[in-house]
Amino acid sequence: MYWRIGGVEHYVLNLEEVKGVARPRPRSATFSGTQDSTMGVTRWASSPCRQLLAGATAQGVYLWNHKPFAQLSSLVYETTEFGRIVDLVWAPSGDTLFVALSRGYIYELSVQRRGDRVLEYVFATQHYFARGPGEENGIGGVGLAQRRTFRLPDTNSDVVCAGAAKYAMVATGSHVYRMTWAGALKSSVTVSEVYGRGGDVEVVQMGVLGDTDMEYFVFSDGSVRIIGNVGDSVDMVGDNVQTLDGLDATALDYSATSMMMAVGTTTGTVYLYALEGKQLHRVGRADGNGRVRALRWSADGTAVACVHATGHIVMRTLLGREVNSTRVGDIEFVAWGVGARVFAAGARNAWGLGFARAMSSAGNSVCLFSDDMVLVQARGVDEGAVWRVEHVAASYAGANAPIRVAACSADGRVAVAGTRGMAVSTGHGRWRLQRAARERIVEYTALAWSGSHVAAACVDHARNTARLEFWMGGRALDAPAASIDLDARAVVVSAHGSAVLVLSEHGMLSEYALAAGGAQVELRRAVDVAACGVDAHCVRQVMWAPGACGDSGAAVVVVQGAQLRVVRDGRASTVGRAEHVSISSVNIGSMHSAVWWYDGMQVLAAPVSLDDFMSNDTRALDRGPSVHLPLDFYPLVIAADHGMVIGLDQDSVGTHAPMLRGTLFLPSLLSHMLHTSEPDALMYAASFEHRGFFAHAMEKLLHEALVNDMRLDRTVRMLAHFAQFDDIVVHCARKTEAAFWPQLFECVGGAARLFMRCLNNGRLRTAAQSLLILQTMEPPEVAAKCVVQLLARASRAKSVGLCTEVLRFVRATSVSDKEMHALYVRLK
Repeated sequence: MYWRIGGVEHYVLNLEEVKGVARPRPRSATFSGTQDSTMGVTRWASSPCRQLLAGATAQGVYLWNHKPFAQLSSLVYETTEFGRIVDLVWAPSGDTLFVALSRGYIYELSVQRRGDRVLEYVFATQHYFARGPGEENGIGGVGLAQRRTFRLPDTNSDVVCAGAAKYAMVATGSHVYRMTWAGALKSSVTVSEVYGRGGDVEVVQMGVLGDTDMEYFVFSDGSVRIIGNVGDSVDMVGDNVQTLDGLDATALDYSATSMMMAVGTTTGTVYLYALEGKQLHRVGRADGNGRVRALRWSADGTAVACVHATGHIVMRTLLGREVNSTRVGDIEFVAWGVGARVFAAGARNAWGLGFARAMSSAGNSVCLFSDDMVLVQARGVDEGAVWRVEHVAASYAGANAPIRVAACSADGRVAVAGTRGMAVSTGHGRWRLQRAARERIVEYTALAWSGSHVAAACVDHARNTARLEFWMGGRALDAPAASIDLDARAVVVSAHGSAVLVLSEHGMLSEYALAAGGAQVELRRAVDVAACGVDAHCVRQVMWAPGACGDSGAAVVVVQGAQLRVVRDGRASTVGRAEHVSISSVNIGSMHSAVWWYDGMQVLAAPVSLDDFMSNDTRALDRGPSVHLPLDFYPLVIAADHGMVIGLDQDSVGTHAPMLRGTLFLPSLLSHMLHTSEPDALMYAASFEHRGFFAHAMEKLLHEALVNDMRLDRTVRMLAHFAQFDDIVVHCARKTEAAFWPQLFECVGGAARLFMRCLNNGRLRTAAQSLLILQTMEPPEVAAKCVVQLLARASRAKSVGLCTEVLRFVRATSVSDKEMHALYVRLK
């Protein structure tokens, strides 16, 4: 997930034409001259490479570099015989722009990349920008040139909008045209046929859902229509049609990586849909304020940036949880740049926002990385946490930022990879880098720590081969300790003990391990998950299901899009919705481990028994979750040895101490274990008895058992084995309504008996805290006798403070001075 880091950068757009000079320079991003109101940008489009931004005014097209933000080229038309510019779209190749004009014409513009550099950074004082991450080589020259002009068959109605994916789409008031990127007309269909019913509506947005053959249309009445199986013939509409009514939709975006579609509405609500097969299913809803003007998915498909009419950019997770909201100004467009950077723009202003995202960690630490910096939780949960901030070496970040993949070891060392090469931190603010010759030709696609080694999947562009390399984390990065060639580019790498799982883009999951001596890599086994219907390009996490080690018919747990799936015996089954998943070891009695996942609202867990582990059975996942933990923060780490879930409770991250939040999963897991095996629950609880939070966790367990009337007798029997039993019962009772007390003390053995046990064991303060319970549960004479005994014991212990508290309690609860006098007489 993404958290904002750093400040908000503000730019004022310079829409003057770039003058023709021998070596044109980019315009300053801070131009503040007075501009004509008609020169405002009405349409924006981000290039497929996410490095360039194209903007259109009524008569001109402008091209900007994303970072540093600088105008590179412009093309302004002095006449409007073909109408005003309505929309513009990029071809997938990134070298062509289609510009739609209102009178039914289309300009085909060529985006020409020149060999010269328009910003060299030789002397910082002579240029507009100082060199920053990713700017080592300056900005290459890019120009716009008109190539051709096309005319649509129907010029009687104005062009409304355009869309793009595998082919170009242009909508007029009456027709929708599909065109190849060479300008040939593929097919056309009337708007009324697409709408599917009567009514005077226009298409306000359209496009193709990723690489599928499904088109989407947003109409002026707020309805959304999905049309599948679209062919190449003229006037052909597919049979698979899905209509989403009653949304009042204003904006739509689809992520091919996560197979998720987000729809913004006039009320500010964002609806999330998952594409499963050929149908969209609603999986989430996020409420907001103000009309949604635009929204865009991140490159990895895990976050969607939403722009509201209130001027806020709201960041939401895959399943709709809001984690960040920043108000910047009047925004009409939003796009993701390269890395974790968001660009937002209005008519004449633009803003840039940097974000940090979570990285995989081999320990219990919260770890984040931005485009050129990593933040690692430096202390344990019990000691409080501070960020250890490490800026990636300037020599590496200058040429290779932004960071694309990162991984953290159990001892806090970090490996990062940008556009080329890799860097590994020493943990003391210094970095080990690869040789320059290797750094220029090797692109790393996935990283994971396996013990003291970094397992790195890469593509060697010089040899055009894919490899898996093992690098020793504490040594110079001159050469890998061992490597092995892969059949295809790797998209996911994860470590499981001494084994490393590699998922290739072709859907082959392979397990590798270092052979004895660490000089060779051996292939242990492989599973074709693509044959089971798993799309490797949409997989974010992959791991063996508990019990799979050493089994040729192993089960695989994958997070594909927004789905948690289990692959076994040649088929894949869906467990539920998930943003991320982890597996923690238990190894107590008949329980082996637990599979944890986050569904956007709560953390869920499926405990795996030892029998299931030994038989390689996935029944625990098939049955669904047994533990439910609703959260009011975003979880990042399952700290099994601490019995809690840890996450972040802030919408922006600074370099100061992180605002970590945690919630105990121990009570929920123990409640499940009490249902299956009391001895196992007792042993598991005993393993946390030395922790400072143990008594609080047991109070929560007892409270849930009491209030929900679930296994109260078993819970009391288990707690009775611990020395803090009396404290737990008293504190739980005082925090629970008195109506539940009879049920509780019937299991405990009576309030008076508990009081006497506290008194005999020297727990005077616990006995004092139980006086209120005694007054409610026991006859007055019994309660008075207990008060006398407590005061006598406290006076002998010379505990003046406790005596004062007891007398104050008696005075506050006595009905008359006569009762107080009787108490003093008995004390004497």
